[in-house]
Amino acid sequence: ELSHTNPKDSIICQSIVDPPMTIKGRKFSLRIYVIYFPPCKQNGIPAEVHLSSLGLVKLASAVYDGETAITKTASIGDQYMTNSGRGDGRSSDQHDLEYLRATFEINGLDYDEMWGKIKYAVRTVMGEYLELKNDQSDHSAQRNY
Repeated sequence: ELSHTNPKDSIICQSIVDPPMTIKGRKFSLRIYVIYFPPCKQNGIPAEVHLSSLGLVKLASAVYDGETAITKTASIGDQYMTNSGRGDGRSSDQHDLEYLRATFEINGLDYDEMWGKIKYAVRTVMGEYLELKNDQSDHSAQRNY
């Protein structure tokens, strides 16, 4: 049975890489989906974290020239954004992770190494998240006594 989650329990984790990695000169971002199933203490089922191998590669609409978007006007700086949901007609190109794998292979880069680093980052973030949730539960329980 699925239960509704509290929006406060949703998190977005992102890290800015500087200098940015580019594909064909364009900055890109990855959208990787992680699903967390909390433990079911009544049934003894432990928590599970699943990392989807299906994700998105979002390429900026303009070639990155080495300057940060902050130093440019908003209209020019927005070209470096990889947010395809802006709805203003300047959406970025969007591909699947197989496109990224093929691009890595063509350029002699190790996709599996990158994916391993993503898995490590997810484990680290989820560990911190669960520790924070446990701390909040402990403090909440202490306040109720």
